Amino acid sequence: MKKIRFASVIFMVSLLLTATSWAQGMDQQAGGVRGIKDQATAQGNDYQALSLEDCLALAHKYNPVLGASREKIRELVADYDAARSQFFPRLVLVSYYERLAPDRLSPGGPAVGGPLFSLETLNSVTGKQIIFDGLRTYYSSRAAKIGIGAQKLEVQRTGDEVTFTVVEAFYRLIEAKENLKVAQEALLQRQDFARLTEAFFKAGKVTRLDSFRAQSQVSEAEQAKVEAGNAVRLAREILSRTLGLKEQVEVDIRGQLPQQFAPTGNIESLWQEALKNNPEIKSLDLGIEQSQASIKAARGRYFPEISLQGSAGVRHRNVGGTEPDWLFGVFMEYPFFEGGLTKAQVAKASSQKLQLLEKKRDFLNSLKVDLTSAWKDQENARQGVVTSRQTITTNEEAYASAQTLYRYGKAIGLDVLQAQVELTNSRFNFIKYAVAYEIAQARIKQVVGSGLSKSYQGNDIGGQK
Repeated sequence: MKKIRFASVIFMVSLLLTATSWAQGMDQQAGGVRGIKDQATAQGNDYQALSLEDCLALAHKYNPVLGASREKIRELVADYDAARSQFFPRLVLVSYYERLAPDRLSPGGPAVGGPLFSLETLNSVTGKQIIFDGLRTYYSSRAAKIGIGAQKLEVQRTGDEVTFTVVEAFYRLIEAKENLKVAQEALLQRQDFARLTEAFFKAGKVTRLDSFRAQSQVSEAEQAKVEAGNAVRLAREILSRTLGLKEQVEVDIRGQLPQQFAPTGNIESLWQEALKNNPEIKSLDLGIEQSQASIKAARGRYFPEISLQGSAGVRHRNVGGTEPDWLFGVFMEYPFFEGGLTKAQVAKASSQKLQLLEKKRDFLNSLKVDLTSAWKDQENARQGVVTSRQTITTNEEAYASAQTLYRYGKAIGLDVLQAQVELTNSRFNFIKYAVAYEIAQARIKQVVGSGLSKSYQGNDIGGQK
């Protein structure tokens, strides 16, 4: 009996250990599943704390305009391959089956020596290698290759334009959020003053007009807060659409206003740098060079085409049997009348070159205006920041003095309200000038072509990655 009981105890212990190990395995498996889910959640797209560098990275990945500009390169590469293909021989497989009237006239007159064949088949390979075509193929492939280089510069220009748009949208969102903070602070100040005015009115120290004025200022501050909140929502939507995100998600940033405002460089040196580095100027120069190659390619049609052609195959006739068939020789084609086709193509290429020359001249004029305007905006914003900082300090002191004098009955409520309005406006002005400075600086970099996208790499302004 003891042995039976001891065996039963061992069996129960082993069963318990097995169940425990099974439960632990299930817990580990469940923990692994939860870990995978947590990892997937952690790897999900989070667009709530984007820095400026993050916004630029997303825009360069998802912006549709930039994506289409990159795809254009592949199209031009295909054009180059198509133009270059004329350098290689062209091989064609020819096969046909033909039935003819047996009582037809022979090429040399009436049939002599028997009937003519009435069935013919041919299977052959025909090849053509152009030896000389007036250098059309050379200049066409050269023009296509130049077009690829021009499109790469166009991608760079589009990238700078997208970068500037993202920078502007980013700082507009910062401006809207800072304005909302100022509006909220102004609302709290005016609510406190309205309560103080109401208490003074009940104590008989001020008139009902002061209380009405204070309440009116509270209503205006509430309206300003609502408008600032709507501006924040609009700025977020603009930034999201600028980034070109495929997901319908909300975008938010963590940012602050710039703190350093360096003076702008000399405009003449900036202009010389723009003439040297602006990608659109380089693209126009390559376009002019491409049009020159296109003119030479079109003029090549005035010359004859000399080619080496040959064919080899098997020809079968019902009269005469089956025999090998081959052909080899040098051919020259010279179209002496095309209805003015070549002349029209040369005129079209020449017109395109003149259009590009005029477009470049117009672009240089507008570029100088854009550079001067951006330089002016940045200098005005920099001076506005200095002035608004001093104004904020003055208005803060004036607001504090007006409150103190009002509490002691040496100032009226209108003085305090006026000081509040001036302080709020000066804070709005500082935000406006600080944001305008950054936007103008980005615009100058875009015009100059000094690598706008690279200038913000490693710059964690406005948030965390």
